[in-house]
Amino acid sequence: MPIFDQLSRAAEERGLKFLVIGGHAVIAHGYARTTFDLDLLVERARSAAWEELLASLGYSVHARHETFIQFNAPSPQSWPVDLMLASAETFAGMWGEAGEARVESVAVRIPSLRHLLALKLHVLKQAPGHRAVKDLNDVVQLIEFNGLDVRAEEFRQLCLRYGNVSWYEKLVTTCG
Repeated sequence: MPIFDQLSRAAEERGLKFLVIGGHAVIAHGYARTTFDLDLLVERARSAAWEELLASLGYSVHARHETFIQFNAPSPQSWPVDLMLASAETFAGMWGEAGEARVESVAVRIPSLRHLLALKLHVLKQAPGHRAVKDLNDVVQLIEFNGLDVRAEEFRQLCLRYGNVSWYEKLVTTCG
């Protein structure tokens, strides 16, 4: 059974909500690219329940940080899973604006384009060099595919709130 089906069923049984973020959300928003893991946004307060759920599916903790938990896949054919931990307030806001997408033929919820861009900008703001290239490319492709106006005040404010002036200027130069 594909991981999205297993995960969705197990999460529903436990009353756990999640948003698919990362590469799968980027793909769902129109930019077809490869991805090698499964990134989920979950409520920080429910992280222990998520650890139990993933352990029941054969996953083991690889690394833990205050904002994320990375899990090793149970087999080479499975995707590793990364949980991004959000406050209840942040999660509720993103959940409320989330849309539905199909991944591996399973209906899942993904962040709105605005929230996905905010997540990517936040990573860029703090990104180590090796991550910045991939995340910047995701943002550029999402802007272009979705016809966003990088000079619009709403987009500038998004960049300034979740990224910084430098990243905003790079995006205007690249996409403007």
